[in-house]
Amino acid sequence: MSKKPYFLGIDLGTTGIRAILCDEKGTVAGSSSGGIEKSFVETSDPRASEQDPKEWGPVLLNVLKKVCTAPGGHELTAACFDSTSGTIIPLDKDNRPVYHALLHNDTRAGREAAFINERTSLAVKPSFALSKILWLKNSMPDVWDKTHRFIHAADYVKGIITGNFETTDFSNAVKTGYDLDQERWPEEIETTLGIPLRLLPAVVRTTAVAGEISRPVREELGIGHAVPVVAGATDSTTGFYSSGACAPGDWNTTLGTVLGIKGIAPEYIRDPEGLLYAHRHPEGYWLPGAASACGGEALRAFFGDALPRFDGRIAGMSPTGALIYPLVRKGEKLPFFNNDATGFAQMRRFDPDSLFKGILEGLSYVERMIYEKIERLGYPVSDTVFSMGGGTNSGEWMRIRASVMKKTVKSAAVTETAFGSCVIAAGGSFYNSLGEAVRHMVRIAREFEPGADESAVYDEIYHRFVDLCRSYGLF
Repeated sequence: MSKKPYFLGIDLGTTGIRAILCDEKGTVAGSSSGGIEKSFVETSDPRASEQDPKEWGPVLLNVLKKVCTAPGGHELTAACFDSTSGTIIPLDKDNRPVYHALLHNDTRAGREAAFINERTSLAVKPSFALSKILWLKNSMPDVWDKTHRFIHAADYVKGIITGNFETTDFSNAVKTGYDLDQERWPEEIETTLGIPLRLLPAVVRTTAVAGEISRPVREELGIGHAVPVVAGATDSTTGFYSSGACAPGDWNTTLGTVLGIKGIAPEYIRDPEGLLYAHRHPEGYWLPGAASACGGEALRAFFGDALPRFDGRIAGMSPTGALIYPLVRKGEKLPFFNNDATGFAQMRRFDPDSLFKGILEGLSYVERMIYEKIERLGYPVSDTVFSMGGGTNSGEWMRIRASVMKKTVKSAAVTETAFGSCVIAAGGSFYNSLGEAVRHMVRIAREFEPGADESAVYDEIYHRFVDLCRSYGLF
């Protein structure tokens, strides 16, 4: 009897490494995690955020030893890595780090980002990997002189188990300036910024084979056969693949501290306001997305850890009629850009239950505004919105969203980024495509349909909400 295929997904987060092992149907067979807090490097600069990547290897191997003990009769078919976008590591010619990893939230490269935006066609932020590379060039010439190659965090941990430190995927490469349209490094990185292109990794599409687990690592893990490692993606993109979205017109909203939006589109439509950015899907599609500044943070600000209790209290409660833009901090970036935007609240009843539901309704109105903007740009949006994040635990929020947006709202059983890497691994080794892997492996756990009567009520309130946003000068 042939052995059952299993796929290994590894997520390198900011504070830990998590690995998941699952079969071709998406059934999780095992998981393990380990902390990497000891890798943080202390610094007096509040803009700095660094880790020592040499600390990651032992934790990674320990995690893999624990997870690669699935039930008998299995065979590890492929593995895949993901990590935070924008993190960059300089390596010497022997693939040893010559300095710390500059993490995704390191913002020291403000001057370099301004220079890049002014002198090139590239659009970057101080946290982007390309800005950090130029910062290292300008600020640490000793490090610069020793650097043979810059790689991303996911590339480094992939290299630990494969020996291949030369390649990256076209998702992680975005914040290093990679041209997703032409699928090449722009020449102006070298000609204008003085960063030789030879210092940047070779780029392949997500799901492409990017090496195999080395013999020493296989022996340590007790694996007796060759195992390919396929190119992954950034953590947010990998998580998106675990949501169930798999075809053009499919969109996902991540209900976290903020509302994160990402979808699949047949082509990239440039947003005149510059609110949307895009990654690429390995099947040639585009992955436009962005995030609002509001989200679950507003609920925590008022209700702390009492969210499950209030979720039960508002069950069956009629629409409140409240008009709440739930911004906790100043500034909004989606569905409009306004650095001076502040939240507002107009309520007929001001009691805890009404406030809780009113915030959920306000977040749903913002989400509908976002998808209407996306449709106005010309992107297809299906009648289903997939959902991830802690907010999916609120059945009331899911129900309200369905009625406000007049769309079916679905959430998958497993939406961890490490599981998304399992799906990518299967899409690059077992299934014919990533889309096919998503269809076979992602199981929808909950589904919410819009209520016809509630949708009619919310439709009228929503239009008043938009008018109020306009009257306050938010857009």
